[in-house]
Amino acid sequence: MKTLVTGANGFIGSNLCEKLAAAGHQVRALILRGTPEWYLDNLPVEKIYADVTRPETLPPAVQGIDYVFHLAAIAKDWGPWDSFIKVNSLGTENMARAAAKAGVKRFLLTSSVAVHHYRDIENGDENLARDCKKFAYGQSKILAEDKLKAVAQETGMEYVIVRPAVFPFGPKDTTSFFKMADAIEKNGFGFVNSGKSRITLGYVENLAEGMMLAAFHPAAKNELFIIDDGIALTWKQIVELIATELGAKMPLLNLPRPMAWTAAALMEGLWKLLPLPGEPLLTRYRINVASFNLVFSSRKIRDKLGFAPRVPLEQGIKKTVEWYKKAKASGLKV
Repeated sequence: MKTLVTGANGFIGSNLCEKLAAAGHQVRALILRGTPEWYLDNLPVEKIYADVTRPETLPPAVQGIDYVFHLAAIAKDWGPWDSFIKVNSLGTENMARAAAKAGVKRFLLTSSVAVHHYRDIENGDENLARDCKKFAYGQSKILAEDKLKAVAQETGMEYVIVRPAVFPFGPKDTTSFFKMADAIEKNGFGFVNSGKSRITLGYVENLAEGMMLAAFHPAAKNELFIIDDGIALTWKQIVELIATELGAKMPLLNLPRPMAWTAAALMEGLWKLLPLPGEPLLTRYRINVASFNLVFSSRKIRDKLGFAPRVPLEQGIKKTVEWYKKAKASGLKV
């Protein structure tokens, strides 16, 4: 198949490119000019430069493509509302319209479980209400899903929407895992509510294979799937696995949720008021992720498409820590 991966030079996108190429598919990697490209080093992909917020740049990217994997997004918990809407929502619409016009067979959107209001969730599935109201990232993903469905209905292009696990991890994860492992090594990582909250995990190789299955399987047409490894651990258990592989001590820092939430709210207010560069050390979104049970179910993709994660959790952690050590030794800064 001729495939296009947007956001190809990111954590999940680059791992997906690797899996697609290994499976014999032709891979075109859409890259925003000026963003880091080392993620794609030594991968047999055709690079093309475009910007999902500029529709006029997109036709060459989708020309001759059969399947689009759309991952390009601002995937953060902090930033201006307008930027999330421009990239995540309108960017998805721009990409979908360009794909439909070019005759793309199916368009896969990588959305997020952040479309849900975070509170204690057990076995949350695809029917759970999309009720995120406080956080721009989750709201922008709700709009992105709606934009894609509208274009598909208008044009007849097939689509699939996938929502990865709460905690996707693996090699090249500079957004979460690298920073988390570094903090654990430096004894700077802290728990909320003693790390008792449970979340679902997804190793990136398993996630990429699930995305490919959803993109190519006939029964996935116009469907929505949650993709995770079917495992829910407490934050304490997750950190213990990582610390053991690192040879580091378990963190001792712990904050009760009310204190952590207040500190995050104060930091956010300070960053908005001054404003300060970068992002706050703590945000309310991060505190929610750390203090609620966020357990989702991937039963639908297992039952409907036969998805079965191949890489066990412990092996995934081991491979990710090995990458982290090599990346840190090479001087990688995140």
